[in-house]
Amino acid sequence: MIFDKVDRRIKEMKELRRLEGIKVNRAQQEATDSKYRTLVNQASDFIEELNYVQDYLQFFLADTIKTDLEALLINLQNAIKTGYADKDAVSSADTDFKSIQTAVKKDWAKHFTVLTSTTTNTLRVISGINSEKVSSCLADIKAAEVWVIDRNVFLRLKEAIDNADSLIQSLSLDQEIILFLTSMTAGRATIADLKENVLAWIRKESLEGKIKLSFSSR
Repeated sequence: MIFDKVDRRIKEMKELRRLEGIKVNRAQQEATDSKYRTLVNQASDFIEELNYVQDYLQFFLADTIKTDLEALLINLQNAIKTGYADKDAVSSADTDFKSIQTAVKKDWAKHFTVLTSTTTNTLRVISGINSEKVSSCLADIKAAEVWVIDRNVFLRLKEAIDNADSLIQSLSLDQEIILFLTSMTAGRATIADLKENVLAWIRKESLEGKIKLSFSSR
């Protein structure tokens, strides 16, 4: 009788451990599946952004990155070939994805400077003419300096560049006017810089009241 009770208790404990093991494994699998879904969504958003900046912001995607992206997509597909996300495969794909993002961030940083430097420099020069619009453009441009997985950042960058170009073109700036505005912004402009075409432009844009002259301290 006693041995029967002990045997029954042992069987109950084994069954309990088996059920607990199933519960733990299920929780681990659910966590892996969740991580896989998140990774797939991030990779999808990432690729959409890459397509956008290539199409609208002249970004060149290196062949090595293209190859790595293709390999990542294949690995993500293979990670669920059994019907469930494989923990090691998902972890490996996550590491690969981080490496790709790092490479893109480096290339984007270089491209961003080339893409925006002329526009931002000109905006700073004309900031005294339309400070509110210039500040808005500069803020949206600056926000895209570092690569992020947020397409809205790049949509706003494109819009800011377009708005800045429209503003700059509307002012009909030639090189002599730009040089004058640059000197004025730096506090180096003198009456000698007020050439006839510069004066004509100032009158045309009704900027007489916005430009102040003062004696040099030297």
